[in-house]
Amino acid sequence: MRWNRLKADLAIIGAEIRKTAKIWFAYKILMFFWAIFPLIWVIPYLFQGKALVGGMSSAPFAQLTGTENYMAFVLIGAMVSTYIFSGLWGVGNSLREETYWGTLEYIIASPTSLLVVLIGKTLAEFLYATVMVIFQATLATFFFGIDITFGKIFPLMMIIVLLVIGFYGFAIAFAGFTLLIKEVHGWVHTLEWVFFLFSPIRYPVEVNAITKLVSAFVPLTYALVAIRAIILLNKSVINLWQILLILGVMDIILIAGGYILFNRLEYRTKKAGTMSQY
Repeated sequence: MRWNRLKADLAIIGAEIRKTAKIWFAYKILMFFWAIFPLIWVIPYLFQGKALVGGMSSAPFAQLTGTENYMAFVLIGAMVSTYIFSGLWGVGNSLREETYWGTLEYIIASPTSLLVVLIGKTLAEFLYATVMVIFQATLATFFFGIDITFGKIFPLMMIIVLLVIGFYGFAIAFAGFTLLIKEVHGWVHTLEWVFFLFSPIRYPVEVNAITKLVSAFVPLTYALVAIRAIILLNKSVINLWQILLILGVMDIILIAGGYILFNRLEYRTKKAGTMSQY
């Protein structure tokens, strides 16, 4: 019986991945946009840095980060943050989109668990973000000279997997939150700027005591520190075991917390009778 249930859940997850892929390919301009945009928004910061310090390197910046290569620093932040924003919009907003499409009622009425559907959406978003990051990394390697060798790919992917496991747990809880409040865009944009401010996507958080303190509770901070250490400082993943351990602990907390919160928010929404309302 359990085996049949598992097979059914896997079939649902596979169907969700195929459905999401069809939607992506139906709007090809969005794929192009998300492949290029994370690199384009870097350019104004490069011009700003050049205007302020007269070049693309800075000694104070090197003291904080260990490298003078500001361009590579920001480009890596742009690429890795693709997973975060893909999770916020793709997973956190996914059930709300089902409401817009008029399909949420059918999912609720079926014997399918909403959580299983979300797992399918989560895996689909991970695959989508990975394709986008590969494209971005190729551009960064050929046009901006960032050294991403084949020997670095496995440790980089290991860190990224540790990052997305925990963060997608948070995104699943956020999806339950959107079921309850019926609004997502304002919250997603707020979270975007929280990540920009309190994680080293665009700048080293050590420049301010508050950002440094808050960033210690953000998994993206540890992932970016480890990824930049491997790419820019040629460090071995073995030397980063403490960061991997922290990410692993955060994963357990976020997955467990995300599961509990989603179930409670789903129950509360159903009890209120507002599941499919706008």
